[in-house]
Amino acid sequence: MPESKKLVIKLDIHEDKDKTKALKAVSGVSGIESLAIDLKDQKLTIIGEMNPLIVVGKLDKKWRPEILVVGPAKEPEKKPEEKKPEEKKPEEKKADEDAQKKRKEEEEAIRRFIETQRAYNNPCMCMNQRYCVHLVEEDHRVCVIL
Repeated sequence: MPESKKLVIKLDIHEDKDKTKALKAVSGVSGIESLAIDLKDQKLTIIGEMNPLIVVGKLDKKWRPEILVVGPAKEPEKKPEEKKPEEKKPEEKKADEDAQKKRKEEEEAIRRFIETQRAYNNPCMCMNQRYCVHLVEEDHRVCVIL
C-alpha cells in the first residue's frame, strides 16, 4: 500500500473565486484525503495517496504552481535522545539510500514536467512569425509579367 504524501504548492491565487476553482480542479484527483488553501501565503496543502504530477497538471494552466514540499504526510515524532544510537544494518542503510534517491528522482521529474509545461503553454513562444522572401532573379521558376 503506498504511503500518504504531503504536497505543498504555491499558487498565484488572489480571490475566493480562484480558491474555489482551484479546489474544484484538484478535488477530482483520486487518492486525496484532505485539501487546504491559505490565501495569505498563497499555498495549497494536499495530503493523500496521489501522484503529484497529476495534481500539478490540473493546476498548471491557470495558477502557475510551484512545488514547495513533497514528503511524508505525518511529521516524524521526536524521540528523546538515547545514550548510544544503534547502528543500522547495511541492508537498512541501502534501503534508506534507495528511498532517498527515489524521492529525489521523483521531485526532479516533477520539476522538469512543470518547466516543460510552462515552455509549452507560454503564449510568447507562439508569437514567432516567419517571412520568406524570394528574389525573382535567383528563382528562375517564377513567371513575371512586366
